[in-house]
Amino acid sequence: MLSRPEILLQVAEIKALTPRVAAYRLVSPHGERLPAWNAGAHLNFRLPSGRTRCYSLCGDPANKAEYWVAVQREENGEGGSLEAADTFARGVVVRADPPRNGFPLGGEARHHVLIAGGIGITPIIAMIHHLRRTRASYFVHVCARSLKEVAFRDLIQAEAAVGRAALHLDGNDPARRPDLPALVGAPAEGTHVYACGPASLLKAFARATESWPQERVHVESFAPESRQTEGDQPLDVTIASTGKAIHVPVGTTLLAALKAAGHDIATSCRQGICGSCMVPYLDGEPDHRDQALSDDERREFLTVCCSRALTPSLTLDL
Repeated sequence: MLSRPEILLQVAEIKALTPRVAAYRLVSPHGERLPAWNAGAHLNFRLPSGRTRCYSLCGDPANKAEYWVAVQREENGEGGSLEAADTFARGVVVRADPPRNGFPLGGEARHHVLIAGGIGITPIIAMIHHLRRTRASYFVHVCARSLKEVAFRDLIQAEAAVGRAALHLDGNDPARRPDLPALVGAPAEGTHVYACGPASLLKAFARATESWPQERVHVESFAPESRQTEGDQPLDVTIASTGKAIHVPVGTTLLAALKAAGHDIATSCRQGICGSCMVPYLDGEPDHRDQALSDDERREFLTVCCSRALTPSLTLDL
């Protein structure tokens, strides 16, 4: 079975970016080089309560001595962001899985259009660092309610000053929201488009890119989405250690069925991006719907938050 290593990271610096967002510089407690990563990657943190939460890396991927992540406090959320913000005090050592990337830059792209909304700016910042360093062609659109709510605004304003970025501030007025088709533009050859942000922005982005070749459209969401169940079939799951069978009807995720049966599965994104809920399987053919696992991992694991099966049953190594 593939191992699931973890890394230890020490909070070395904290910067307030907006009234609700703070950035954290993380280093090795022992001064070691950190695992390499590419722009768009995230870390899945294991919090003291047992929760897991994933946060995009927003520093320069070329810097192997430190990671940067940003956390937005969600007072009315499930408590994960508040716990993370309270846990990440200066000097504290935190645990995380190694970096994963479900939102990479298109390697063959000749031009990149990057669209960020709210805290969705975090993976875009890492992309800017990489694209600027490699002298690639790109343009960034940042959507927010007001300037004070723009995280990393000094960097974005510097990019705007040299003609590589634009700020779209709507004052929380739906009538002033940016025209996504205009920001995306026509599907020019060699251009890739990227979006990360709230559901409203991503829905508008999806409509704006309907005519684009899908291999040139890249999206990451920080909120669970409802999933299409058309074509799904009921599924029976067997737990290898007990022989217990669990029925998973259409419309119910493997994760929900397992939790209802008493199996405490770690989760974070709940849409196949972070990989925190991957579970080993022994029999059956999974219908992998995640963006997190490698081909090698998929031979042994599936993500129970979003995956189903191509066979009537699965046996899980639990």
